[in-house]
Amino acid sequence: MIIAVTNLKGGVGKSTIARNLAAYFSAQGVKTCIIDTDLEQRTTCDWQERRDDTAMRIPVFPMTTVQALPKDVETHSQDGYNMIIIDGVPQIDQVATRTILICDILLIPITPSIDDLKSFERFLIRYDEVKVHRENIPAFLVLNKYNGRNNEDKEVRSALELFGEYGIEPLRSTLGDRVAHRRGSKYGLTAYEWEDERARKEVTALCEELEEIMESLNPNRSKHAKARKKINH
Repeated sequence: MIIAVTNLKGGVGKSTIARNLAAYFSAQGVKTCIIDTDLEQRTTCDWQERRDDTAMRIPVFPMTTVQALPKDVETHSQDGYNMIIIDGVPQIDQVATRTILICDILLIPITPSIDDLKSFERFLIRYDEVKVHRENIPAFLVLNKYNGRNNEDKEVRSALELFGEYGIEPLRSTLGDRVAHRRGSKYGLTAYEWEDERARKEVTALCEELEEIMESLNPNRSKHAKARKKINH
C-alpha cells in the first residue's frame, strides 16, 4: 500500500502526518517505511536520525531523484515494505505529479484558513492534469490544526465538502494543533508515540479511518491482515 501525503503549500503538516501514519502502522506490525521527497531539507531524514535507539524502528529513505521516485517505490516494495508513506514536498509540481500517479491513496493536508483554501486551487489544477493519465485516484483531504470551536474553522470544514465534485472527499477525522506534534518531533518521535493521549487518539482515529478506506478499496483485505504481516516480518 502506497500512501502519499502531499500538497503544494508548505506548513500544512505533510511531514507530521506522514510520520504519524508510519508510527501507527509500524506499531500494528506492518513493515513500513517513509520516502522523504524533500531533496534540499531532508526534514524527515533528519527526524529519523533524532530517534533514540530504543524507539520503534521507522526507516526513512531519501528520494533518489524526481524521475526515479517510481523506481524508489518499487525497490522498497521488493524489499518487503508493505506500507510505503511518501512525504511530499511543497512547491515542486513534478514531485506532486509522480506522487499522485503512483500512490494507492492520496492524502492532502489542509489547515482551516482561507489562505490554504485559496492555495489549494493550484493543487487542483495539477490534480486535474494528472487525472488525464489516471482517472480513478482515491484522494482525501485531512483537516489539520483544527479545533472546531470557532466559526472560521466550521466554515472551512463545510467548504471542504465542495471539493467532492473533483473526487476529493474530506476525512471525518481531524487533527488538532497539539503541542505533542512539535515536542515529539524535537526528539524524533510522533504524537502517536508521545504522552498526550488526546493527540494519540486523534492520530489513531485518522489511521483507523484509512484502514476502512483500504478495506473498501480491497474487499479481499482480511481483518487479520495486519496480524499476518506481523508474523511474516
